[in-house]
Amino acid sequence: MRALLTLVVLLCIGTIVFGNYHWNSKLGTAVDGKVVAVHKNSTETATETATEIVDKELTSQGDFRNLPIDLAEILQRKVHNGEVVNLAIIGSEVNSLHNNSWTSIFIQEMELTYNSLFNITVNSARSEVTTDDVIKGGYHLEGLNAKLDIVILEPYLLDSNGLIPFNQSLRNISVIIEELKAENPDVFVFLQPGQPLHKAIYYPKDVEALKSWSEENGYTYINHWANWPDYQSDELLHYINPDSIIPNEQGHKVWAEYITKYFTGTE
Repeated sequence: MRALLTLVVLLCIGTIVFGNYHWNSKLGTAVDGKVVAVHKNSTETATETATEIVDKELTSQGDFRNLPIDLAEILQRKVHNGEVVNLAIIGSEVNSLHNNSWTSIFIQEMELTYNSLFNITVNSARSEVTTDDVIKGGYHLEGLNAKLDIVILEPYLLDSNGLIPFNQSLRNISVIIEELKAENPDVFVFLQPGQPLHKAIYYPKDVEALKSWSEENGYTYINHWANWPDYQSDELLHYINPDSIIPNEQGHKVWAEYITKYFTGTE
């Protein structure tokens, strides 16, 4: 009798243990399945987002590595916030004279690199103008976005050479920048020269002085002349239209190549 009772108790305990184990096993499978499913979906989503972000940030860091660090940080924030960067190219007529001008090449290459990150406008003087003419006519302010982040300024020095004293042009350039900053206090200004002039005497001195003035006043100077043949060399003539000082297609190409590499971080 006692043995029978013991057997019944053991069977009951075994049934309870087995039932509990079976229930927990089912519950565990369901929970684990749900966790795995959620984890898988979350991982895929997180991985895609992380990859997109990491790729974008790595690309941006690489692309922006040639730029001044404070500007690169601003552009990184713009990328992170999904904001557009408004960039204006301002200068003489040469910036848009050719069908394949350096500005059009630059815009195309920036679009290929950054998609729609940059909104680029070109403000070129309608004809040969000096820095005095620009100040009087307000040409530098025409058709510009009210909220500029970056300006690449080619400050009309070649057209002013021999007509306006260089120091006067520097004062005019200061006014041009001040008026641009009045509308856009945080705008980042780059300065660059126009195209080289074959065997020029005074103009290269103006360009070198502009470089020094830019650095002394905290503006980044874009030295695209480094991508052209030496202005003293006859090889430069292959980059300029005959009987002209205007760049031909090859001239615009080397100009665009330098600035594109600078802004996209390519070698």
